[in-house]
Amino acid sequence: MTPGPVSDSYDPEFGTAANAARVAKAVRILRDRLTAAIGSEELHSIIVLACTRNGPRRRTLLLSERELRILRFCVDRALESI
Repeated sequence: MTPGPVSDSYDPEFGTAANAARVAKAVRILRDRLTAAIGSEELHSIIVLACTRNGPRRRTLLLSERELRILRFCVDRALESI
């Protein structure tokens, strides 16, 4: 008797494609909240943004610990890709 099929969607970090999809969904939801706080879908050059001083404050955005941890995960991933 042979073992059942092996999933080709295994990922060393997330385990399965379903887990990766859950993470992606959580990130998209948080991105939508950040976009709403910014007030625009328009993307700006990250180089220009990195070189620009902070402008006026936008509306207050309260984030849960869960959301902050998801955001930190995204920032860590961004730093890994630079």
